[in-house]
Amino acid sequence: MMSWNLLEAREENRAAHAVALNYAVYRQAANRYALSGNATVGDIPMGQLALPPAWRSLKEWKTRIEGGRCYVYGPSSQEEGALIRDLFRGSYAIGRKDGGIMIPTVNGTRLDLPGWIADGSVVSVINID
Repeated sequence: MMSWNLLEAREENRAAHAVALNYAVYRQAANRYALSGNATVGDIPMGQLALPPAWRSLKEWKTRIEGGRCYVYGPSSQEEGALIRDLFRGSYAIGRKDGGIMIPTVNGTRLDLPGWIADGSVVSVINID
């Protein structure tokens, strides 16, 4: 016999996996745009990104280019954030904003994140200059 709690946990895990994959597709399109040489500074509307036609956002993902960096971010649970990092094999380019900085740090080096990214957000940062 299976408990309802176990079934609910599996359903939540499936939803977290869907969010992680959704972010990964969005991030890939945002980074391609940022590295295209035609990127503009500021908030990048989703319509500017070459996303697959059937793709639909599961969260309020955002892209902003500022100071020679591309920030791809949005709300996520800790489980979703961990799954996103797993998808990118633990890349230090992806983390979570906590107390104004990106976690995890790289060799103890802090990366201060802008105030327009909410604490608790999943964040990807790449240099584009």
